[in-house]
Amino acid sequence: MTRNVARNRSPFSIWLAVISLCTAGLVGTYVLFVEAPPPRRIVIATGGKDGAYYRFAQLYANLLKSEGITLEVRSTQGSVENLKLLMDDDSDVRVAFVQTGIANSEQCDSLEALASLYREPLWIFYRGSKGIDRLTQLKQQRIAIGPEGSGTRGIALQLLKANGLGEKDDEFSALAGNLAAEALERGEIDVAFFVAGVDAKYVRKLLRDPEIHLAELTHAEAYERQFRFLSAVKIDEGLLDLQQNIPSHQIVLIAPAATLVAHRSLHPALVSLLLKVATKVHQQGDLLSNVGEFPSPKLTDLPLNPEAERYFRSGPPVLQRFMPFWLASMLDRLKIMIIPLIMLLMPLMRVAPPLVRWQTRRKIYLWYAELRRIDLRSIDGMTIEEADSSLEHLHRLEQQIARIGVPLSYMEEYYNLRLHLNLVRSRVLSILRGEAGHSQPGSHPGFRTEGGESTLAR
Repeated sequence: MTRNVARNRSPFSIWLAVISLCTAGLVGTYVLFVEAPPPRRIVIATGGKDGAYYRFAQLYANLLKSEGITLEVRSTQGSVENLKLLMDDDSDVRVAFVQTGIANSEQCDSLEALASLYREPLWIFYRGSKGIDRLTQLKQQRIAIGPEGSGTRGIALQLLKANGLGEKDDEFSALAGNLAAEALERGEIDVAFFVAGVDAKYVRKLLRDPEIHLAELTHAEAYERQFRFLSAVKIDEGLLDLQQNIPSHQIVLIAPAATLVAHRSLHPALVSLLLKVATKVHQQGDLLSNVGEFPSPKLTDLPLNPEAERYFRSGPPVLQRFMPFWLASMLDRLKIMIIPLIMLLMPLMRVAPPLVRWQTRRKIYLWYAELRRIDLRSIDGMTIEEADSSLEHLHRLEQQIARIGVPLSYMEEYYNLRLHLNLVRSRVLSILRGEAGHSQPGSHPGFRTEGGESTLAR
């Protein structure tokens, strides 16, 4: 029985098998162990469209767009509403600006702080000539503390409650921002609380109004000690306006901090990217902070995200420093596959060369089974018919062997095969010669008669 040479596999089939096994292992590792890629869209909750949170979120969105991430900015009533959206399982909000002093780490156990971004002073403006330096003096006053869901209302209620004032006994208004400032100027309210930056237009406007005064709390340091989310900040004389000397003397205010808060399900790669963007926006500081002071892991009232902690300790991930975000993220996620890849490749690379050698030699050696079968039959004895059939068989084998494709480095084995084929053929021919001596000349197709003598035709 002859073998079809076309069915002999080349050495490349061994390497193909090696590559296929490695690919299968890598695909299995990817499916089982590699985390999903970061989403291309994030929703961030801010505050009113006229507030600083909304303005900073727009800056974030522009910077993230260059990294291939879409940041959807969602306007809200403020920090309290932002927290509710973050904790709502049906909400798609995963990041939000939140004022410190609003979140309760026990109730917000699914949330983590990414960083504090800047200080937001608490401005308490009032009408009248009688000075106010204690919150206990605000009893029976018409006070604007902001709408439900705002950070201003949240911190105002905590401080007023600590001074014996409550919503049942005092008149609180939900006005905030420009509306509260205008109502205060018109005399519709007596006191207004604002949590805003020093660049807020309505704050600077009220500071210039001779009928409006800023409460300077004598217990600023006491508030800082009792409410850990607050810090006492000094505004030096003339800091806000040198020409008009505003303020006219140094004042001390208490200030919560604006923080970036995220749900724990936020993809880790996005944490470092958000902090990278926040650094670009806030690292220059403002009138109340030094260059490089923010973003900061301090002044937060929620547990710090582990990825954020690594960012502040070591800086941005190495890959993100030199590569686009999508490429750095992909390589970072695939690093877990290095170990299984090495474990697969090392034994396979050792096995592959012997397999290639075996596969190449197999092309040659598998013909020896045919030669051995014919050789054994020739030893045991053949009839003329069997010898003639074997000779034809050997002729076909020789034609097939001539077409074997083997590398030059294996030519020794190849030509040994051809020598051995000739050896077996010579044995068969010797049988034919011996048998032909007892038959009539020309009685076998392998012989012809020349001058009355039988000779081998091939």
